[in-house]
Amino acid sequence: MHRVPSPAAPPDPDTAGRPGDRLRHDRRVPRETVHKSAPAEVLLTDAQHLGGDRYAVAARWPRDRFIERDGAVDREILDDREGPDPVLLAETARQAAIHLSHRFHDIPLGHPFVLGEIAVELDETLPPLRDAVLETHCRRAAGHPRRACLELDATVRAAGREAGRARVRWEAMEPRRYALLRSRGAAASGPADPGADGAVALPPALLGLRQDRDVLLAADAGRPGRWWLRLDPGHPVLFDHPSDHIPGMALVEAFRQAAGLTAVAHGTVAPDRVRDVGALAVEFTSFGEPDLPVAITAGTAEPAAGTAGTAGTARAGDMGEPEGMGEPGGMGEPGESYGGSAALRLTATQGDRTLARARIRCGTAGHARRRTEIAC
Repeated sequence: MHRVPSPAAPPDPDTAGRPGDRLRHDRRVPRETVHKSAPAEVLLTDAQHLGGDRYAVAARWPRDRFIERDGAVDREILDDREGPDPVLLAETARQAAIHLSHRFHDIPLGHPFVLGEIAVELDETLPPLRDAVLETHCRRAAGHPRRACLELDATVRAAGREAGRARVRWEAMEPRRYALLRSRGAAASGPADPGADGAVALPPALLGLRQDRDVLLAADAGRPGRWWLRLDPGHPVLFDHPSDHIPGMALVEAFRQAAGLTAVAHGTVAPDRVRDVGALAVEFTSFGEPDLPVAITAGTAEPAAGTAGTAGTARAGDMGEPEGMGEPGGMGEPGESYGGSAALRLTATQGDRTLARARIRCGTAGHARRRTEIAC
């Protein structure tokens, strides 16, 4: 089995400057090390081991939004509130997790990865830019010595300042174990919900998008606050390569779209800011079968804890934990206190199974909450 070699020697501890100052942004990492087929979908350019569980990862964003490609967004028309998409940042962190696993943690190429949690929290709106550095801690999760369960916590630096944080938890599986897990999951999917039959596709403009293929929701005609997932198997971003299940990032984007529509309906976000997200956390609990309908449901918004501007202490793990993925922590949960803003709870279900749960705070990132206890 081919392995990406580990570094031959640890880095020099006396290296001057910030972590990542020596990283390159003018080339992409090998696409197989981030599980991508198209070079345009590779967001990472370099990585460096800083000692212990610390790494620096360089990224170059070829576009400003995760879901839109082919020059759909003109950089010249972005206003001063709009920078790279937080979901694009989440995808960057996901690719960092995969790349570090292969390059530094001896996970063989060809091993499937199972995503357990992905979260992003922004302190301020990222400026329109190309390059960023993720200063990360990437480690094996405690409690599973015989399994390759890993976790990553990252501080995101862009334009010379700290812009926010990201967190990823995942497990790399031996292919035979993955195949067994998938066969069991497919058999337990249950009957399809007939409510999807009358779903109505949404116009792209309602979601701040330009192309129909990027709209991942169809409205449930009989139940407000519920949508049905719609996926184009030929989408160049979501289906860069064949998949035997619904991609996790497709659910992340669908959650963001549903949260934006809900926030607009509640009057907490203006219609032209429907895509703005200040924080999100998604936990995945089951595989989604691509041939069965998936319902996306928005729950009641949670009021901020305490008065406006009061920082809360909820954590991402409060939503429940996928079996075997380890104890989440180290990153505040987007939801209960962001300068008084409310968080939305969302759920993705397929038949009688819950695929994923999310908490999302809509609106632009702000300075009301600055966390200093994050490990990285």
